[in-house]
Amino acid sequence: MATLKDIAKLTGVSISTISRILNNDTTLNVSSQTKDKVIETASKLNYKTIAQRYKDSKTKKYKIGIAQMFDLEEQKKDIYYVMMRTVLEEICLEKNIEVISLFRNQDKNFIKINKKKLDGIFPIGRFTVEEIENFELYTKNIVFIDSSPDELTYHSIIPNYQLGLKLALKHFLERGHKNIGFIGSRYTFGNTKEWEIDSRYVYFKSFLEGHKLLNEDFIIECDMNANSGYKSMMEFLKNKSLPSAFFISSDAIAPGILKALNEKNIKVPVDISLITFNDTPLSEFATPSLSSIRIFMREYAHAALSVMEELWAGEHGIKKIIMPCNLVERESVKDFSSK
Repeated sequence: MATLKDIAKLTGVSISTISRILNNDTTLNVSSQTKDKVIETASKLNYKTIAQRYKDSKTKKYKIGIAQMFDLEEQKKDIYYVMMRTVLEEICLEKNIEVISLFRNQDKNFIKINKKKLDGIFPIGRFTVEEIENFELYTKNIVFIDSSPDELTYHSIIPNYQLGLKLALKHFLERGHKNIGFIGSRYTFGNTKEWEIDSRYVYFKSFLEGHKLLNEDFIIECDMNANSGYKSMMEFLKNKSLPSAFFISSDAIAPGILKALNEKNIKVPVDISLITFNDTPLSEFATPSLSSIRIFMREYAHAALSVMEELWAGEHGIKKIIMPCNLVERESVKDFSSK
């Protein structure tokens, strides 16, 4: 594809002047000969402005691949990723964009079941350097969702974990809770699937340390699934007293926590208050329904597609978009503030 730099080499006109000529800048003061030379050269090179390329993109039937961090069996343990994919597919369908699934084969390479050329890929979650190189074999138009493996190379859409923790913990404090615990992983996959300290755990500790309320005895470490949450909570209840509240770092853990509490006849929110992260149906339809930090999935999907459209239009300034979240209040937090 021809660039402004190519036109500049052939005409001897500066790139900024060429851009203004091709974008019909009426305030530009150059000779008609210069304008004609630039326009003629651009035509010979079949150069198109970003606006022209974007217009072309609106009429093309694009094809986007979606890749998941987890395999199908693992996705059953955390429906957030299934929901994120579903929302992405819906947004693409609304835009008349075809979605093509990418699967890992026996060699752990991502493959597709047809020979259609991909115009972009949305990887959901965290991926190794080798997996990212695998994506680049299909296309350079890659927008990561829920990770940012290289902020100088790839666009990414990620949640504002710090805001989410602040909202949850501030809510506990406003309801009179002083003894607050954490349930989740201290270490999780980093942006390229290397182990690193989990952002939610970091912000949890930082916030409570700032308020001089951190108690390490109230931290329950477990994997991000219900089975691990159940086992870890049952072990915790053998030896330690409960705080008044727990922040649960993923909805996927919540069913296991509720099962353990129920077996020990510990009532939510009478005996313990809970707030989860992600706000999937696992929290919404729990008994009682759980207050949760909501991730705006449709807004995520719209942001990801907007950035992808910029790539198709020829705009390559790298963006890392940090999406806001909010607290959805339900039935799982006891209020001590009026007592």
